[in-house]
Amino acid sequence: MVDESMIRVAAMKRMVQATWPVCMLMATLLLSGCGAVSGADEKVFMKHREADSLERQYLFLASYLGSEKPCFLIHPESLAVAPFNPAGTRASFLRSTCFSHVADYAGNETLCQHVRSVSTFLYSGDRLNAERCREAASSPSHVRMSGSLDVSKIVALAGHSYSDIDSFFVSAGVFPTINEAEQARRHDPARYWNEVRFEFLLSRDFFDSIGELPGFGNHHDLADMAAVRWSQ
Repeated sequence: MVDESMIRVAAMKRMVQATWPVCMLMATLLLSGCGAVSGADEKVFMKHREADSLERQYLFLASYLGSEKPCFLIHPESLAVAPFNPAGTRASFLRSTCFSHVADYAGNETLCQHVRSVSTFLYSGDRLNAERCREAASSPSHVRMSGSLDVSKIVALAGHSYSDIDSFFVSAGVFPTINEAEQARRHDPARYWNEVRFEFLLSRDFFDSIGELPGFGNHHDLADMAAVRWSQ
């Protein structure tokens, strides 16, 4: 007669053998930062909305201005992946990244309420959450980061002509006359566009025109954006 304990041991061995590959797979996924097993606020396993190049410009703009106003122009579901980032930071909602950058710059923890972490099946972004945003905001960097901001494109989309910018330069004392501003634009474009970046983009005139930029949000986002006040 077969010992019942031996039967149970044999059954246990078969179960371990059957589940061992699954356990190893799960362990590997955890160690590799796979999004399928992450603790992100949201998980997007099906087709997602990829971040538009213009939305990335809004991220650069907000980071440079140190203002959350351009963040509201980004679609809340636009997702970006960076496969070579450290584990836990390989997927993100671009709008959340935008608010995080501004919170870090300005030391404004209230902006972290807009931050949501996200993971795809392959990539985890669970570390890019509101808690981490608040931690960064508690020690503000006060460093402006413009990334690959296309200054000429942004000011044009906001509705500013060369004439508008040249007039601003004269009123701000950057150039003594309209003619000299025009000459700089034509013959010394590096200087001219540097002045646009460091003077015009940081002006109240430009800040008030951000709402003219084409946005990807909804009417609630536009209302929230309009409520952001000039604070330079």
